[in-house]
Amino acid sequence: MNPRLVAHTLGAITLLVGSTMITAAAWAAVDGSPDLMPLIYSCLATCLVGGALLLVRPHGSFRVRDGFAIVGIGWLVIAALGALPYYLSDYCQSYVDAFFESVSGFTTTGATVLADVEALPRGLLFWRSLTQWLGGMGIIVLSLAVFSVLNTGMPLYRAEVPGFTHDRLLPRLRQTALTLWMIYIGFTLVVTILLVVAGLPFFDGLTHALATVATGGFSTRALSVEAFDNLAAEIVIIVFMLLSGLNFALYFRVIQRKGIRTILADAEARLYLWILAIASAIVAISLVTAMDLPLLVAIRQSVFQVVSINTTTGFSTTNFDAWPSLAKGVLLALMLIGGCTGSTAGGIKVGRFLLLFSQARRHLLQSARPHLVAKARVGDSVVQDSIVNDVLTFFFMYIMLYCVGVFTVLADGQDLVTSLSASATMIGNVGPGFGAVGPYLNFGGLSSLTKLILSGLMVAGRLEIVTVLLMFTRAFWRR
Repeated sequence: MNPRLVAHTLGAITLLVGSTMITAAAWAAVDGSPDLMPLIYSCLATCLVGGALLLVRPHGSFRVRDGFAIVGIGWLVIAALGALPYYLSDYCQSYVDAFFESVSGFTTTGATVLADVEALPRGLLFWRSLTQWLGGMGIIVLSLAVFSVLNTGMPLYRAEVPGFTHDRLLPRLRQTALTLWMIYIGFTLVVTILLVVAGLPFFDGLTHALATVATGGFSTRALSVEAFDNLAAEIVIIVFMLLSGLNFALYFRVIQRKGIRTILADAEARLYLWILAIASAIVAISLVTAMDLPLLVAIRQSVFQVVSINTTTGFSTTNFDAWPSLAKGVLLALMLIGGCTGSTAGGIKVGRFLLLFSQARRHLLQSARPHLVAKARVGDSVVQDSIVNDVLTFFFMYIMLYCVGVFTVLADGQDLVTSLSASATMIGNVGPGFGAVGPYLNFGGLSSLTKLILSGLMVAGRLEIVTVLLMFTRAFWRR
């Protein structure tokens, strides 16, 4: 690893994140709220750290390990500095709580330790939503679009962007990053306008738009979207959660006048839509038969909650922890599946399941006919064996870390349902779970050590595990 090059690059990224705190401070200044000075101090501290790192003169060539180091260390540094507004404002009981809230934001998890979200002033509420929006498309990808100093090749892009394929949309990496962010910003503006038209106040419309497109789930209300009881707003959020759970590269192809059929022709997108449709139907039937809900109410609740959980957004319009076991089981499975590769959603990803099914079929065929030449496929595309091995390794590591999370929460004195869902929602970047971490509750009752371990799971899930686990290998730190 090249420490000077890593430090210099981290300086540029940290400086960019620090400058965004000004927008949150602006809301505090307009309101004259007590969070103004904590936000200003946090902004200055973050910019000073970024400026100091930027002064380190880089030397040597950029290598793959440097890319992983920048992304892995960078996310931890940014989360640590992003916790300052919560900690200095005294809305969190400890720095560990503030760090958990910050990590939850930047990783677009949406889990909270705050018992009364509505007590937060607008400056902090906006900062919570903004952290999710920055983390949704990726802080490093944003930096690639803004700073020419970061145009050092694919390692940074590969280390942060979710998925097992990392195709350039345009010849230059900076153009690719800028294109992705332009689509992302466009979605955010459209959602904001539609939510305001639907009847939400501008601030609520803006913050929920930031969380929707980022598939984050932080809300300005303790009851989340349920607090508005606004069907039009729910429909807007459902549509754009669904769209944000698709691979953003598909939208670039649509813009290239390849038509909407580009999305429907994509095998992963088709399976993703089928999962949403089938899961919504199962949950709706369960709500009608077990809870005797009217059909339209059951459909409204099931579609919103299925899309919210599958896209790992985590918004809620009801206390789904009170749902029948079948409906809750479907939601737990969706927490693990997640959205599509190349989306802002978390989870294992639909594309990986497609590839795993294909590999399982290939193995069965070759078991019966050893001389048969068969290849794993996703749609019409043949997938190289190296990628298949990467996905199998990822799946193994994902399940192992999930188990670590389950036993960590169990050791903290929580019941099995709480532990299973808490771990799934952390590593999948979903937000609320069941039991003691249900949609009407929060993660504040867990111990500090558990919160730190769960924070690590959130970062591992957002960075797709490999980037984080590399930090714990001796070989990675050798020159």
